[in-house]
Amino acid sequence: MTYHPGPAEILIILIVASSLAGCTATTPPAPETGSVQVTSSPSGAEVYLDSEYRGTTPVTIPSVAAGNHIVEVRLTGYERWTAPVTVTTGSTATLPALLVPIPATLPVTFAPAKSVTPPPGTPQIHVDGYWTYPPGTDTTVNPVLLIIHTEAFNVGSGDAREVTVSANLWYEGRMVCWNTVYLGTLLSGGHVARDSMVSCTLPSPITSADISIRFDNLVVSA
Repeated sequence: MTYHPGPAEILIILIVASSLAGCTATTPPAPETGSVQVTSSPSGAEVYLDSEYRGTTPVTIPSVAAGNHIVEVRLTGYERWTAPVTVTTGSTATLPALLVPIPATLPVTFAPAKSVTPPPGTPQIHVDGYWTYPPGTDTTVNPVLLIIHTEAFNVGSGDAREVTVSANLWYEGRMVCWNTVYLGTLLSGGHVARDSMVSCTLPSPITSADISIRFDNLVVSA
């Protein structure tokens, strides 16, 4: 007895066959790659693609993913050569690198500094000093009074007829106030001390260690 499927069974067979056909595995698309050809003058330089060593010039780098990359060429005695490159699918990007020699440097020698002896009859003034608050000063009220104590020495062989110097007070890299100190006549081998008063606006609160004093703009009349 021969079996003949009915209409309903035929419909089921067709649905199953269609489902099985939809499950057939598809081949993934091939990756999109290209090549990069690098030459250099002079040749024999190391080539790095995205910081990865890929041989020496001349060289062709295959199977490079399509997109933007960085090529670097290195050779001892020459400056490094770097360039961006865009790789397109199925094509070869060519990069010719012209390497620049690193200039040779000569050793540098320094002669010892020679001491300069001033001519006879020349005054040489050395200035130093410090600052302080006057006794009983209210340091929380601005401007505040300060005493600048200046010491000057003439270590030269000539007399100085008139000596002036600028006493500058500095706080956190900026000058906050200054005062010109007149030291008068200073004979050879002589010494003079001066106390001068200056009114200064200072940040609050502050301590004496926060402010430094510098003596600049020394003017000497022989």
